[in-house]
Parts: sequence; structure tokens; C-alpha cells
Amino acid sequence: MYKLWDNLATCSLLESMTPEGWIIVDVRDISDVESSIDKIRKKIEIVSNLLCLGYRVCIRCVGGINRSNAIAIGVMCYMVPKGGDVDETWDWHFSKLKAAVSRAHITHEIERTIKKFLKTCDGRYASNHKVIV
Repeated sequence: MYKLWDNLATCSLLESMTPEGWIIVDVRDISDVESSIDKIRKKIEIVSNLLCLGYRVCIRCVGGINRSNAIAIGVMCYMVPKGGDVDETWDWHFSKLKAAVSRAHITHEIERTIKKFLKTCDGRYASNHKVIV
């Protein structure tokens, strides 16, 4: 398990033994190459809502390389927009994630889909919810 925030982490299927009190959100149903914005939106909103309710969430995919980390960055961008545009926010959060998860490698396809979703949000989530980081 790789902690990104005190209450947000990612892991692979083989690293699923999380400490007590962590909720695992599985993202194996998201495709590495072609996922719908709706599937991406649902995962990001589920994780974000759990975090706002005070839960600790670990996002899991098979290898812990692409999908779990991509959704984690999506959550981070969704909840804590850093100003500027979506690309700038993505890059800032990706650098933080990469420091914690050196094996992270996100495909351009899933990155594009998540950014497309984030551009529809316009920072509304962060301004309407208490962010616990």
C-alpha cells in the first residue's frame, strides 16, 4: 500500500492487506485503454465522497501501476484543484503521487478520459465540500 495522503492510498491486488479501518475501492473494471467518462466519474465520486465522510480509502487495481494511480490523481485533482487549468493541476498532483509510488505509469488514454471528466467539473466539488487531506 502506498499512502498519498493520510487517508488516501493505492495498491495492487497482491498488496490488498490494508491496515484495519481502510476501505478498498477496486478499479479493475476500468479499462487501461478505453473507459467511459461515466465509469471514471463514478469511481472518482465514490472515493471523494468516502474521503469527505472521514473514511480512509485505498484504491486497488491488478498491478498498482496505472488504473489505481490514475483514479487517485483524478480524486486529488477533483478535491484539491491547484488553480490554473486541468493539465497544470494534473501535473502537480502527478509529481506528488510519483514521489510516493515510483512504479506509477499512467496510460495516455486513461489520463485523457480523466482530464475530460475533470474539465466538466470546473472545481465545483472542492468548493462545495469539506476536503479532508
